[in-house]
Amino acid sequence: MLYHSDCTENSDCWDILRKYPSLQGADGVYPLTIASKTKFVYCDMTTEGGGWTTIQRRQDGTTDFYRTWSEYKQGFGDPSKNYWIGNDAIYELTRNKDQELRVELQRFNGDKAYAKYSTFYVGDEGSKYILTVSGYSGTAGDSMADNNGMKFSTKNQDNDQYGSGACATSYHGAWWYNTCTLSNLNGEYIYSAVSRHSRPTWYKWKDRWEALKQSLMMIRHS
Repeated sequence: MLYHSDCTENSDCWDILRKYPSLQGADGVYPLTIASKTKFVYCDMTTEGGGWTTIQRRQDGTTDFYRTWSEYKQGFGDPSKNYWIGNDAIYELTRNKDQELRVELQRFNGDKAYAKYSTFYVGDEGSKYILTVSGYSGTAGDSMADNNGMKFSTKNQDNDQYGSGACATSYHGAWWYNTCTLSNLNGEYIYSAVSRHSRPTWYKWKDRWEALKQSLMMIRHS
């Protein structure tokens, strides 16, 4: 895993690649300055030319993603393995509304797919990090259409549209739940492709609830 310590003054991975084009292909963990704070993030410097700032990464079950509102606000985990960058950071990175989202998925049998959205941004904490996402393309199917316009929910803060309970607890995760969702990448990790909505899933890929081995959510200037 690569760690780059000389890029602290950059605001995202696209900024780094623009200033240091020789880093194309050098995927790894880089320090960024987001809202005057240094945060270490994983940069994909390869896919579609690189410059992607990873906001979510899951490779295994060693990091607990069933966390509180405060933890999702600040971010948690290890960017070299599993992490959530933090909702405040996602807001800062997307506040100019000029970001696209790419979601990379892998099944336990090795199959891979992706979903790309030409528009992606979230509001601030006062808006409950309300999500705007649209413009799907890719091979995984659109499992975020129903999340557009939704507020973020965690196990201790229910902001969904479901009237008979809390999606975050029944889906064992945190997400922009509607009633509830067809994507649940922060669900409870399990080391097999079981069929259950509370696992990390992307329903539209195979039109079923199948636990995924890996996921990556990353953003870049559109």
